[in-house]
Amino acid sequence: MADQPTARVVDLALEHGRDAMSFLAVESGMRHWFDASPPEGTGACVAFVETWGAWVAACGPLVEARESSRAAARFVEAARDAGRRACFFASETLEPQGMTRVLLGEQPVFRPRDWLRELPRRRRLREQLRRARAKGVRVGRLAAEELDDGEPRRLDVERLAAEWLGARHLEPMGFLVALEVFHHPHEHRYFIAEHDDRLVGFLSAVPIGRHAWLVEDVLRSQFAPNGTTEALLHALMEDVADSEYVTLGLTPLAGAVAWPLRAMRWIARPLFDFEGLRAFRERMHPFAWQPVWLVFPRAAHPLVPVMDSLRAFARGSLLGFAARSLWRHPSGLPWALALPLPFWTLLLAWLALVDRASLLGFPREELTLWVAFDVLLLVVLAHVAMRPRRGRLVLATSFATLDAILSIGHLAWVGFGPTLLQASLRAVATCAPVAGALLLGWATTRTVATQQARPKPPGSPRS
Repeated sequence: MADQPTARVVDLALEHGRDAMSFLAVESGMRHWFDASPPEGTGACVAFVETWGAWVAACGPLVEARESSRAAARFVEAARDAGRRACFFASETLEPQGMTRVLLGEQPVFRPRDWLRELPRRRRLREQLRRARAKGVRVGRLAAEELDDGEPRRLDVERLAAEWLGARHLEPMGFLVALEVFHHPHEHRYFIAEHDDRLVGFLSAVPIGRHAWLVEDVLRSQFAPNGTTEALLHALMEDVADSEYVTLGLTPLAGAVAWPLRAMRWIARPLFDFEGLRAFRERMHPFAWQPVWLVFPRAAHPLVPVMDSLRAFARGSLLGFAARSLWRHPSGLPWALALPLPFWTLLLAWLALVDRASLLGFPREELTLWVAFDVLLLVVLAHVAMRPRRGRLVLATSFATLDAILSIGHLAWVGFGPTLLQASLRAVATCAPVAGALLLGWATTRTVATQQARPKPPGSPRS
């Protein structure tokens, strides 16, 4: 077992990499399992990370295609011997012999030469490229040596990466999406976009075997003109025109995923625009969409490897990752408050329906009005979560504050009641609005401060 990437891993990734993310086996956070040499073993390498009780592999084994299933089985056995579960994330080619698989999403695949030939007929894409040129965006390829430590271009890219990371609201993730643009630079293709002598875009591509490319990272400044990303992709396509294909990588939860993943896609929608990502990549006019799988032993319940994979991306605790993301994202707190509100509103409606409004100290008619108010508050919170603008946050905070004031006044008037059930319901009915109003007030204050502190574009009066 080796804990650091070696030249051997790079050679195996270039020789036997078939999955789009196979070259990411060389990333710094990976561990590596090496199978015994033939005939006892397969000579394969599997890159993986270890989570709570699991080895989560990055794609399928790096080995000849005919040995892939056997190598996967031996990796699962090695994990079991170590007291760990095993699964293979983002596999496209691993045959599930003795295993099963769950669709994670799809990835867009481009044939560079065909894409370039058909570009004149793609009006919207052609217009984006024209806009970038009209704004004076210049795109060029960087040599790996230009990104050595201390080189001016490296410092520019580091500043752009810091700006890009700072503008992201979700907690930084690990595993296959960690930002490592300078890792094994001589195997990358690097492109930059400049505007007014300022670096506004950066693209990094890594090989898939020796005949295809994965767009690993695209960094875009908030000051980049429209069409900058398209111009970077166009430069890559021209540079690798003789390659078999280029892919932008996994579009998570795209396609006919299972219903629990569709539910996850809906729940996370205010925090990450899965459908928007799919739509943007569709506008690039891929040749095809290719399924990407999570492969795991047949005896395992599908939820287990899904959770193991999510922990790999979260770098540990899922609850901690979710809490930090909700706290950082401007949509997080409104959405966290909106999600439980339907259940509470349904409970109030049921109490009114069965004439048990007295549990909360209300006449039936007043509780019905309270249900209507909560429905209105839910609508407001949902709108705020989808578009967390300052005006909407102020409106939601005002509604929540009114709810809190009325709830406190009602509790002071009717008291907690003589039974534990009454006291519990009335305590929740008061504490939840108060907490919601405080959290929304804090979210509104933070959003206003963030907007005021946002850097101004070069050339603006305050820049």
